[in-house]
Amino acid sequence: MGSTVFPRALFLAGLLLSWAAVSGACAAEPSAAPEIWVTATSQPIQIQSRWTGVRTDAVDQWRPDAAWPAVAAHARVAKLIAGNIENTHEADLKAVIDEVRRRHLALALEIGPLVRTPECGPPTESYGRAGETEAILQRIRGAGGELDYVAMDEPFFYGHVDPGGCRLSSAAIARQVATSIASMRRIFPNLKVGDIEVVGTDQARLAELVQWADDYRAATGERLAFLHADVAWSELAMRNLPPLAAGLRQRQVPFGIIYNADADVGSDVEWTRSAVDHVAEIETALGIHPDAAIFQTWTRYPTRVLPETQPGTLMGVPLQYLRPPSSLSLSRSGDGISGTLSGPDGAPMADAAIRLTAVDVAGRAWPTSRSLSGTVPEGAATAVVGIRVGVEGACDCAGPTAVILGGLHYREQGRPAQDVSPVTLPVADAPMSLRTLVVVPGRTQAPNLKQFPVTPGASFSFEAWIAAPEAAERSGYATVVFLDAQGKGLLRRNLWFEPAVGSLGSVATDARGRFHLAWPASAALSPEAEVRGVFDSDPSHRPAMAILPAVGAQAANQPPPVLERILPAGASPVTILGPHWTELAKLYGGGAPEPGVKAQWDQTTKRIQAMRLTGAAIMGMSDVALAALVRDLKARRIALGLEVLATNWWHEPACGGGIEGYVDPGSTNQIVAKLVKSGAVLDFIAMDEPFWFGHLYGGKNACRSAIADLANRVAVNVRIYIAAFPNLIVGDIEPFPAVSSQPNWRAEYAQWANAFAAATGSRLGFLDLDFDWYAPQLNTQPAPGRTDPAAIAGLARTAAAVARENGLEIGMIMNGGGRPTARSDADWIAQAREHIRALDASGVRFDRVLLETWDQYPAHTFSESDPADTLAGLVAEYVLARR
Repeated sequence: MGSTVFPRALFLAGLLLSWAAVSGACAAEPSAAPEIWVTATSQPIQIQSRWTGVRTDAVDQWRPDAAWPAVAAHARVAKLIAGNIENTHEADLKAVIDEVRRRHLALALEIGPLVRTPECGPPTESYGRAGETEAILQRIRGAGGELDYVAMDEPFFYGHVDPGGCRLSSAAIARQVATSIASMRRIFPNLKVGDIEVVGTDQARLAELVQWADDYRAATGERLAFLHADVAWSELAMRNLPPLAAGLRQRQVPFGIIYNADADVGSDVEWTRSAVDHVAEIETALGIHPDAAIFQTWTRYPTRVLPETQPGTLMGVPLQYLRPPSSLSLSRSGDGISGTLSGPDGAPMADAAIRLTAVDVAGRAWPTSRSLSGTVPEGAATAVVGIRVGVEGACDCAGPTAVILGGLHYREQGRPAQDVSPVTLPVADAPMSLRTLVVVPGRTQAPNLKQFPVTPGASFSFEAWIAAPEAAERSGYATVVFLDAQGKGLLRRNLWFEPAVGSLGSVATDARGRFHLAWPASAALSPEAEVRGVFDSDPSHRPAMAILPAVGAQAANQPPPVLERILPAGASPVTILGPHWTELAKLYGGGAPEPGVKAQWDQTTKRIQAMRLTGAAIMGMSDVALAALVRDLKARRIALGLEVLATNWWHEPACGGGIEGYVDPGSTNQIVAKLVKSGAVLDFIAMDEPFWFGHLYGGKNACRSAIADLANRVAVNVRIYIAAFPNLIVGDIEPFPAVSSQPNWRAEYAQWANAFAAATGSRLGFLDLDFDWYAPQLNTQPAPGRTDPAAIAGLARTAAAVARENGLEIGMIMNGGGRPTARSDADWIAQAREHIRALDASGVRFDRVLLETWDQYPAHTFSESDPADTLAGLVAEYVLARR
């Protein structure tokens, strides 16, 4: 019979549906208590000097009077580790095997089943020398052991997935494994063979892992005896366990989980608490009931195995696991979180402590500090601070998302502090900036930001400011890498991207097992964030966890704000309002707006597609008002733009002083930081006349920069905006006819557009025309003061043609203010109408139309008393006349 090949996406979809179909039953009615597996060590682990003194009591576990009676009475399997057997004496190995037999435990061996060849021989635990596996099995046989199980040490991961491995097909690995199994069974004919495999964040690997079970059966003629998950502890990895368990259950392959701790724990108690939290989340919050629970560590912690009753020991974790289960529920209630805790019979549990935390699963909070500390390794000469995304151990496996990274800070005893910006700028000592890293599968990023000398043996700390959604977990990290004098890496310490977690405090249950915790006023995360409650267990009950999903914009399936884009595409034209920001501050600042203003704003927002503010407006608005404005613009699908000062003025000579458009990068950083903190999406920025004031202008303090130098100056500030808002459109505002009156301006503007792209890495998107309506070239001659519609139309056509020649959209600022006779709002509006008529007659199809003022008129954006003489009134006239 021929085989049928299904597309991977369809296969994975079926796997997920299978989980959905069976998970409810699995959660409600576990078929039987899981088998308890423990490791069997015949001597202290002393592989390197750093392991000295670690778990030296492991041998004591295999004495008749060892201090783990409760766990030993329930354990079913003792697992030997191949690496341990290789470094032990026969008598010690025999003593362990004899005690395993006396306790009536099955005997297992964890070992790599693949054989190194000249073509493929990576130095990983799954590959060994020819004959090595058989020699270890013979040692077990010689010590009197009867091996019941082999737990293969991740052949699928190291043979197929590992970037440094052979990258063989699943079927090819299965054929190699089949050969090894046949050799093992010549020593132990009744051997049952199972597998240990990594379960990480990559959902696409689930289908391949289940296919691996099928390929194993095809190659060996039997099912895997089990598959034990070595979980890469992250939320995304744990979310991959239910569909994997369902797929294996369909194939009648028993599923087990190796319970241990997060990699970054720093003590025995932290290790055991982390492992117990994993048990609680997997078996109570996710509702998975594994067939086997394996308790094992291969890290420094915990440093003791026994006794089982002492906090912080390895056997203390399965002891808690054996207790009767508890059940925890959560709900949002009033001003906080409520819930109940009950025992296995549903009886309420009183006076129990519940830990509550909030998790920023959507990555919408302000970046929070993550830090680590340690000792500079011996032989280190320098350290490099950098960023890694999708490379060097990181996997961007969960689909497009983004991470916001702030300053990175290295501190070392006896040396100056190293403060490193994630944004590389061509200016010495430029202040910290925010950088948004777009995380897309297949797109790697690995910039090294700064290298500096270090002192071996000195204490150090490393800090990074990070805002990351759950989808970005394990996708990347900020890193400090220590190098020797030849540049060889000695030690790497990473601060991984993961959501911010904030403690909400602890609360005790009442006599009915209920509790309520008001949301702390000091909490850094929103009440709409994901909430987790944990009961840490007591002498009579297992731990329990409940997860209350995030709601609204805080939900994990919502994109981070910096990746949202709402600027209309193809709209003709995009109507952009430049309002009086003080009115917006009042409208959104919590006070009562003037009568009718809110109603007029509601009408205006139906007629515009974008709003453009200034940096001064952003800094002038309160955080509360700005955040409320941002939320409302998003809800109304109105894009947000900014008119920015772009030309760098930092460590410069006198030129540029008092000239429009110049700014220091520190001020730019402040604007960006406030926007990010508000949750804003900056869709576009319009630079305030850099070509004119930076290159052509010849007045007081003029820099008259060469075009290439001007582009580099502008790049300093523009790259700060682009770094924070990677989907940003960057455009240009230039004054006409000032620019068009200069010789060779058309050729020089083309040079400017090209130089800008080279310096910033981003092409100009548009040119907005700022007409000086009172310039002689636009007025009837010989007496200025009366605008010339033909001259306006002609200049519009000329400027638009230059924009089109350079691939730019063309925008027009339609306003008044061109006559000295404008003495009122009505005069200004009348002038604006006249200018609009002249521009309509030009035949130019503008892509962007901006209605704004920087004059004293009109005095209001909104006014109930006379809406016709406001900016909102001008918007209504312009839009309604074109419907």
